[in-house]
Order: sequence, then C-alpha cells, then structure tokens
Amino acid sequence: MTKEKFFAWVRVIRLHFYPMTWLAYSLGAMAAFRELAKWNLAVYGIGYLVLFLIELSTILANEYYDYGTDRLNKNAGPFTGGTRVLVEGKLGFAEVRAGIWASLALAVGFGYLLIRIDEQAWSFAILLLILAGLFLGLGYTVPPLKFSYRGLGEVTVAFTHSPYVILCGYVFQGGSWADPLPWLLSIPLFLATLAAIILAGIPDRLADKEVSKKGVAVLWGPRAAVLLASFFVCLASLSGVLLGHSLILPGSPGKWIWAAVPHGIILLVALFKLIRSGNYDRRIDGIMILALSYIIWFGLIPFISFLWS
Repeated sequence: MTKEKFFAWVRVIRLHFYPMTWLAYSLGAMAAFRELAKWNLAVYGIGYLVLFLIELSTILANEYYDYGTDRLNKNAGPFTGGTRVLVEGKLGFAEVRAGIWASLALAVGFGYLLIRIDEQAWSFAILLLILAGLFLGLGYTVPPLKFSYRGLGEVTVAFTHSPYVILCGYVFQGGSWADPLPWLLSIPLFLATLAAIILAGIPDRLADKEVSKKGVAVLWGPRAAVLLASFFVCLASLSGVLLGHSLILPGSPGKWIWAAVPHGIILLVALFKLIRSGNYDRRIDGIMILALSYIIWFGLIPFISFLWS
C-alpha cells in the first residue's frame, strides 16, 4: 500500500466520529455495572469492537452510496459532504466496496464471538441488537431502505448514536432492554445529536436536493432547519439538567451537567447569527464544532457520575 492510499483510508474511515459512540456505549456499560454489580472486560471490549465495525461499514457505505451528492457538493468539510476520496479518485469504488464487505464480515465474526463468551446477557438480545445496528446503519444510505433519502436520516443517526449504543453497553453487561435507565440516560444525548445532524445537512442542502436526498434542510428549508435544531439544543439542556437533579444520576458529579447550559447558549447565539446572515450556502465548520462538542456533555457527565458513585 502506498503512502497516498494509506492516508486515503485513514481519511475515509473518519476516526473523529467514533469517540462519541464509545462514550455512549461506555455509559451504558457503566450504568449496568452500577445496577448489577457485574463487569466483564472481555465482553466490553469485544462489544465495542462490534459497534466500531458496524459504524465503519456504515461510514464506508455512506461514502459509496452518497457519491452522487458528494460529487455536486461545493461545501464539503470535515463534518459534512463526505470525505471525497471517491470524488477525487484517491480510492476506487471497488476498494471502498471491499472495505464495506470486510468490515461487515468482521462485525459478524466478532458478534458471534460476543454471543459465545457473554454469559450475563441473553444471546437472542445480543443478536437482535447487532442486527438492528446493521439494519439502521446500512439502511441510512444503502438501497432499498435509504432512510436519508426518505426524510428519516436525522432521526436514524440520532437514535443509533444515543439509545441504541447506550442500550448495547447496558445489555451486553447483563442489563435488560426493558429497564428504563438506559432509555432515560439517552434522552438529552438523543436531542443534542439530533440538533447536530440537522445542522450538518445545511451545507449539503443544494447538492442533496439535486439527487433527491430528503434531509430536514431540503424538506423544510435551511432557516426552519436552524430553528428546529435550536429547539432541540434547548430541550437537550433542559432534559440534561432534569436528569442531573433526579435520582437517576448518582452522586454530586451529576450536577455538573449544568456546564452544558452556557455551551448551549453560545451555540444558540451562533445559530441566530447564521439566521440573521441568511447565508446558508457555505461551510459552517465553527457551528458544527460547537454542536458536536455540545453532545459530549450528555455522555461524559453521566458516565463520570456512574464511575464515581
């Protein structure tokens, strides 16, 4: 493999997207540990590896099947518009397709290993969660589902990056999917993620419209998308503060969730400046950094709270 190919693969993998998944998964596992007083490090490690491979196959599939909109996108950046390795010819379609199949094969293999070694969780529950991850992840852009082309992309991403991964961490360590704890923990994380993914569609809007990819910004327009994202930013802070002051998060670290509020206010100011400018056909990297880092509060503070309890 040449140096250029190596860096093209590093670029297409998009490593900066994985830490939030790991944090949410770890939150679910830590919550299960506090509830059940059981911890299996091998299950934790292999379970995350399965999720990493599912996310990797999803990212590669998005690169492959979003080629049409990526080719037209003039506002592509580190957070939107794909990595452009196919558009620029850094990698070929056959190479990316092989990467998808390889990551899927590894996900299935490690998923089988997880089922075999996990003595605390119900095997069928693990299988269902793995299948659900593949269905939702690949279904985002892969035909015939193509959720992101049917107006369901933002909700799918928010669900897979909050309730789904928290539930995986919780269930893999022996918790029940019917327990309210992982679902309650996921509420502010879901809302913050939904806000960020709605905003991510704004720079892509014109290109997405050309290929009939129906994100919120395409269906409702960029101004409405910013207002809707602002609403979810507010709801995320509100639900996070309520969570921090409930009995759900143990110990004093749960109160630190208030730190998300000034961050949310700074993000809202940036969003209202965007609305006032009326200039939506451009990169919004600064806003995306604010929106993506805002998500971290709602995974990190609850995780610390369970870790220190």
